[in-house]
Amino acid sequence: MSESLSDKLVSTLRIAAQAYAPGDQVAPCAVLWADPERLWEGVVPLLQELAPELFVLGEYAAEKRSGPALWLRCIEARCVDGAPPSGTTPIFYLPGISREKLRAAEHCPQELAVLVELQHRGVVWLHTNGKEWTPYGFLVSKHGGLNLDVAKDQATLDALTGALPILLGTPVFELLGRRLDGDFFNGMVAPDATGLLLRWLSDPDAFLKCHSDAEWKAFCEQCKTDFRFDPVKEGPLKAAQLLSGRDNSWGKVWQRFAETPVSYKGIVHWLKRAAPKEASIFDTAEVWPDINEREERALQQALTKLADRPQHEAITGIAELEKQHAPRRRYPWQQLGLSPLATALEPLAHVAHACQTVPGAPTPEAYAENYASSGWQVDAAALAAMGACGTQEQHGALLGTLRSVYLPWLEATARQLQQLIRARGLAVAKRAKPLEPAPGRLVLFADGLRMDVARQLAEQLAGAGIESTQDWEWSTVPSVTATAKAAASPIARKVQGGEAGDAFTTRLINTGQTLTQDRFIAALKESGWQFLRSDQTGDPSGSAWTEAGALDKRGHNEGWKLARSVETEVRDLASRISALLTAGWKEMFVVTDHGWLLLPGGLPKVELKAGLADHRWGRCAAMKAESQTDVPTLKWHWNEEVVIASPPGVGCFRASMEYTHGGISLQEMVTPVLHISRGGPSGGLVRLVEGKWTGAKCRVSVSGDADGFSVDVRNHQADSETSLLANKQAVKITAGDKVTVFLDDDGSMGKQAEIVLLDPAGTVIDSLQTTLGE
Repeated sequence: MSESLSDKLVSTLRIAAQAYAPGDQVAPCAVLWADPERLWEGVVPLLQELAPELFVLGEYAAEKRSGPALWLRCIEARCVDGAPPSGTTPIFYLPGISREKLRAAEHCPQELAVLVELQHRGVVWLHTNGKEWTPYGFLVSKHGGLNLDVAKDQATLDALTGALPILLGTPVFELLGRRLDGDFFNGMVAPDATGLLLRWLSDPDAFLKCHSDAEWKAFCEQCKTDFRFDPVKEGPLKAAQLLSGRDNSWGKVWQRFAETPVSYKGIVHWLKRAAPKEASIFDTAEVWPDINEREERALQQALTKLADRPQHEAITGIAELEKQHAPRRRYPWQQLGLSPLATALEPLAHVAHACQTVPGAPTPEAYAENYASSGWQVDAAALAAMGACGTQEQHGALLGTLRSVYLPWLEATARQLQQLIRARGLAVAKRAKPLEPAPGRLVLFADGLRMDVARQLAEQLAGAGIESTQDWEWSTVPSVTATAKAAASPIARKVQGGEAGDAFTTRLINTGQTLTQDRFIAALKESGWQFLRSDQTGDPSGSAWTEAGALDKRGHNEGWKLARSVETEVRDLASRISALLTAGWKEMFVVTDHGWLLLPGGLPKVELKAGLADHRWGRCAAMKAESQTDVPTLKWHWNEEVVIASPPGVGCFRASMEYTHGGISLQEMVTPVLHISRGGPSGGLVRLVEGKWTGAKCRVSVSGDADGFSVDVRNHQADSETSLLANKQAVKITAGDKVTVFLDDDGSMGKQAEIVLLDPAGTVIDSLQTTLGE
């Protein structure tokens, strides 16, 4: 049986009673549920059916578990009839009562005085922001709520109030992954027959439990009228058969299901039961999930056969499979995660098509330019194909085929770049000089930010209204952090190379000491740069260096499964950049030390005798003096006297390494540089300029094109529940560059808060510290 919202709410209230440390604390004597605006009052009787320990502050009516404060106190003391058994914590719903009213003991009304001390021996059910829970807050909160996607306009809040009794009976899974707005909640109050029919067919038992006898009868009558179907006499199996037929009014029902199948996952069960025992030529995977499963298995077998074929055969085979299976990505089963291989086939087909040709160029710079402008798309598609893998069986089929087309392309492009660099003199030089300090300038270092991932980051930033320009820079020889990080930093002129035995690590010129992280930070500070930890935003009037992301660490630990973590890493980087811009930094450079190669099954093994090298890593080795090898060699970036062995193509000195770097390839050597400039008052990015208070009214000025943006005043900038405006509702900027907002409670005057600017998606993109009313 699916858990309804009311089940979840009661469970949350009961969990509140368990929030103590046994052995150090005693159990709470009661849970106090304060509701100053009476937003929950209409649904409490429904909740009392699920929670016998729920009592209401109100007029005395023992049969309704309602009574005055003194009676509730007697319930807690177990000295009147109707009290819950020992070991069950009573829950006291207090309509019209706020936490503040209970806390102000000296001003508390006499009729409530007996409840005051319960807040000390019991627990008050509160949001993490310290305020009383509202229905909206419970739906959207990530901490103690349901983390649902709910619009926050007034129409939605009004509709939510009316729909709350019905909403409580809704299975929680039906609310996940969809936008809940005024139309959704109004549809619950005055539901359409199509939606009700799909909800019933998805989970008949839960539907019956969540609807009264009168509602069930009304639903059955609607089905008879609109669909010529009787749920009582014909049942869900017959409904699934009619749904698959898509005739007459059932075509509309199928269309609704196909648009949002994740809301009706249980229908798959009934369609499987209703499937014909022997499929005809008219039965397709579009309607029948069983046929879709068979086609997934057939695709898996076909991909497995291609895994060991030559590249040209694999490319041809993938193109044929894409033509055959691409239509299945439009079927409902794809949204339900039942077509993982058909989904992964799309980026795999992109890789196969792109790998038919190997680009060329006359110089290393021209080759790098080609990769930075479009060549990275091959790696992006390969990464997407890896990220779409599902079960272990699917891994073998998909990853083996990907390897068969991707590895020859990687090998050919790497050899081409290596040849160009050898012709240039066994080294490449940085294109740009080290950055100098400047007011408002910040450098964010992201270890292992490859070109294709940087493009994802730029798209993510653009979606948040943060524009960036992209350029490229060479990594170093070898392309490892020990060598390349210092070269990408503002202190590049302060370091030099040592000997082959230094494991590619640089040394400070002035002391000769190895460049550890602590010395790196000290050198930055000596050069006029702040060093910001991950939780710091620094002083935007100066210059700063900060480090973010864990791409390289994940890659070394996870191998090809790094592909599944890239989206999270990109989101975290974008969040950090947004926070720094909000803090006031005017100019940002996102830089990195190196890229990486990622190949399922591991890179080809290249032999290098251990005795020839002082240090041997996956894609590079520092050769001993006078040692000889057939492996190609290059000059160390920091000391040309040190010879670096670099395996040809995408070979690796260590076996079975799926993720590595340090060699010469486009992926490792051509690194991204993102430049972000914060817009000023004359245009560009939308920003807050100032807020002028007149009593409880504030006139807020903004810069830039603010159409669709809105302004809020909050105690905590990222928490909409701490809004101080009426109805906790941000005010849209409708015209011009100014907007007026009003405090909901002038009792907050004189306190510190933040004026925040929200983009059309509701993301906070700027803020101003303010003193309310001043």
